[in-house]
Amino acid sequence: MSGSRKSFYIILPLFSGLIALLLVEIGLMLFYPIPYSLEINMYFEPDPYTGFRHRPLGKGHYPNGIEAKANSRGHRDDEVEVPKPPGIKRVLLLGDSFAVGANVEQVQAFPQVLELLLNESRGGSVEIVNSAVGGWSAFQYAQYYEYYGDQFEPDLIVIAFFVGNDTYVDRFSVNNTLTAVMGRRMSREKGDGWWTRTRVVLYENSHIARALIQSAGDANFERKDCGDFNEYFLAVQDGRLFNHTKSPPPEGLELIAGNADQLGRIKNRAATKGIPVLTVILPDENQVNPQLQAALIKNPSGDRYDFEMPQAILRGLLDERGIAWLDLLAPLQADPRCLYMNDSHWTPAGHRFVAERIRDFIDSEELL
Repeated sequence: MSGSRKSFYIILPLFSGLIALLLVEIGLMLFYPIPYSLEINMYFEPDPYTGFRHRPLGKGHYPNGIEAKANSRGHRDDEVEVPKPPGIKRVLLLGDSFAVGANVEQVQAFPQVLELLLNESRGGSVEIVNSAVGGWSAFQYAQYYEYYGDQFEPDLIVIAFFVGNDTYVDRFSVNNTLTAVMGRRMSREKGDGWWTRTRVVLYENSHIARALIQSAGDANFERKDCGDFNEYFLAVQDGRLFNHTKSPPPEGLELIAGNADQLGRIKNRAATKGIPVLTVILPDENQVNPQLQAALIKNPSGDRYDFEMPQAILRGLLDERGIAWLDLLAPLQADPRCLYMNDSHWTPAGHRFVAERIRDFIDSEELL
């Protein structure tokens, strides 16, 4: 066989394969476009001040199939006018995935429910700007308010502080935060790797690549009831037990104080504008679910853990900094319903319960 014929038989399959891929790509683009994934979550992008944020107008879904999309400002929220219209009272809400409303419809998330409740006695004059981003902590709340918050002209700032992630996190500079690549949160080291950069090029320009990369990341933590735990779920919760250590080590106390200082940044900046600040302390499921505690702790009578912690320390630190707080631990412990589900985020009933408690506090303290 001549050399030219050998080349023909080698090149023909390669050329045919490329044509087939091109036709599939065109077909997907025209008839079944693959959207940007949202990490089975919101779709994230890098941010110079917070490390990462929601991509404006990004779209995706949660593990249970519920749509998760951002407005033009990167919020899982309705659009708001800037500057603020006359006669409107605005609440800037800072928080993480609990405030975003992970695994529930946008209208079921507590910030939107809270807006409706506050307006029952205010004739529609209250707007809540839900700037929360899943995976953020106190440093990022402070950064967002400092660099982006003034444009919304808030009359009240509400910080949703989740003790499961926010208490002992060592994140006090942008370089210590995660970044975002292909809509996913990841470490800066991993994001700078050559393989990640190659995948970014493919992901940004190919529907085929998006379909393959997205399908590789799906996971579902659906639970039947509050006593239904798989091994992965228990491993995640076990990793958060240290939050409830009865006697935190000195380095742990420093981290709690450091994160309280970030809330103090928000309070001090807001005070110069006469804006009140409320921190709502959100407990973890392992503090309110006895079945989960029994599954995690084989010796319940042991003295290593105190499930009133870290709230007992945090409340004192907030008092020292002059920050108003609402601790939801006791109310959620007292409610017999199963308000945490799936990956330990709230059910719609849980979101409404929280919104009602916040509404009552705002009204009783006349914060608006």
